[in-house]
Amino acid sequence: MKTNMQDGAPELVLVWKAWLFFAFAIANILGNSKLAAGKNQHAGRKLAADIPGFMSIDCGSDEDSIDKETGIPYKSDKELVNTGIVATVSPDWSGYITEQFKNLRSFPQGTRNCYALKPEQVKYNNYMIRAQFLYGNYDGKNQTPKFDLHLGPNWWATVSSSDPVYYEIIYTPLTDYIDVCLVNTNNGIPFISTLELRRLDNSIYRTEDGALAIISRYDVGKDIRSGSRRYPGDVYDRYWEPLLIEGCIPIATNSTVFSTQGNDNAYKLPAEVLRTAAGTPNGSIPLALVWSPPNSLSKCYFYFHFAEIEKLGAGQQREFTINLNGERNLRESVKLDYLNPLTVVQDDPPVSGSRLNFSINAAGMTKFPPILNAVEIFELQELPNKPTAIADVEAIMEIKELYNVIRNWQGDPCAPSDYSWEGLNCSNDNHPRIISLNLSSSKLAGEIATSFSNLKALQSLDLSYNDLTGPFPEVLTQLPYLNTLDLSGNKITGSVPEALVQKSKDGKFVLRVGDNPDLYQSAPTKRKKKNEIVVASSIAVLILLFIFSTLAGTLAIYRRKRRRETS
Repeated sequence: MKTNMQDGAPELVLVWKAWLFFAFAIANILGNSKLAAGKNQHAGRKLAADIPGFMSIDCGSDEDSIDKETGIPYKSDKELVNTGIVATVSPDWSGYITEQFKNLRSFPQGTRNCYALKPEQVKYNNYMIRAQFLYGNYDGKNQTPKFDLHLGPNWWATVSSSDPVYYEIIYTPLTDYIDVCLVNTNNGIPFISTLELRRLDNSIYRTEDGALAIISRYDVGKDIRSGSRRYPGDVYDRYWEPLLIEGCIPIATNSTVFSTQGNDNAYKLPAEVLRTAAGTPNGSIPLALVWSPPNSLSKCYFYFHFAEIEKLGAGQQREFTINLNGERNLRESVKLDYLNPLTVVQDDPPVSGSRLNFSINAAGMTKFPPILNAVEIFELQELPNKPTAIADVEAIMEIKELYNVIRNWQGDPCAPSDYSWEGLNCSNDNHPRIISLNLSSSKLAGEIATSFSNLKALQSLDLSYNDLTGPFPEVLTQLPYLNTLDLSGNKITGSVPEALVQKSKDGKFVLRVGDNPDLYQSAPTKRKKKNEIVVASSIAVLILLFIFSTLAGTLAIYRRKRRRETS
């Protein structure tokens, strides 16, 4: 993090860098930032195991583990992904990193490799997703790769750092799963160290236009030597980076900060964060923040967190306004109550520009200077690519599992179009539909599953030259848009439905069923049965004639014998 002075105000610059992790290590070495100790640490570990909505994945690890500092349990990814190669970072890094960063999983094969995550209560719930990376010269090449990180079908970030780095986004899934994908952009092999999901209260960090990618999260008034904060102090496991604002005075309290104001309590800021703040020397001096977004078109949201931590006189209250670029106030005024947190959101519309100037100004005749306890800065991450229709996703995933399809079928089947699954063609609908499926020569075995009939938009289906058995699947006749069906080279039995045969004769349907020895089209099958009846009838007549002639001959012999005996 950099702080540059302009008119006495710090400039908060975009931070996607590694110092956070070194701060953890330094704090541990110096003993100045113990997140949990003694009984509190053991209690934290027990609580972590019981917290709903926590999903922590140690990528590349062979076994599950518990983080020594936080007590958070981490699960190996060996049962969550069937691609990639496990690797270990260079020993040069071992003294500076936690256990979860010593292993990683790289993906030298395939353009897109994904983790399909299914924590409990996913759909329509607010989640913080954090992906962390440490190259650590694991391959001995000392060449940091550059690749893209996707959230479902949409770009999330470009990863390129030789130091530890993390990317965090807040997102409300519309599906029962969350796909986090690594995309090879031909600039080195993608890899990942850890992947973490944290379910948040649904009333906080909301946007209807996409997702919120974290830029900075500051614990204001805290010296950098005190280290960063996370779980168990923060029940949502957010990373809080210390920030001292030059020209401001740090203030602190040991009192307990509580909350009684509805949704403000949902943010659940750590007590350690709320107990510190920065304030100006007097009420005539504004608390100023000058900040440069990632680019001038970035759409940004600010979350200002306050708590009155100074005991004022009876009837006295701190009051101030928050002004953007000298043009508009975020709200009429902010009044603080003692030890009661309050969050002010710079909500719609988001702010943009090459430089953003926020000033917190004492309101009215108050003599108390403005303060700030914490601030979070997010960039609106638009999600232009809509996921494939959920019914199609469920159907194609069932097909993949039933037949153990050996293809790099990962992430969203249709989106983005550059990475759609091999053998699929999709529509351009708002939520794409699968309109063509080619699984020819894919070693499919067994009967044709009913899952194919759930691909309601399917126009073309090619299942030729596999080892499919059983009767012709009637369910395929229920696909309303199907106009091409190829079942050649299988072991399907019975007869083709007359309706499909007739559509094929009329030129309205392309039907290929050759090389199925025991499969017959309707008309030939009927003629065969008729001929069989004729042949069977002829044989029966011949048998009867033989029996009658035999009986007649026998009767004639008997009569001649009787005549000789009587004569």
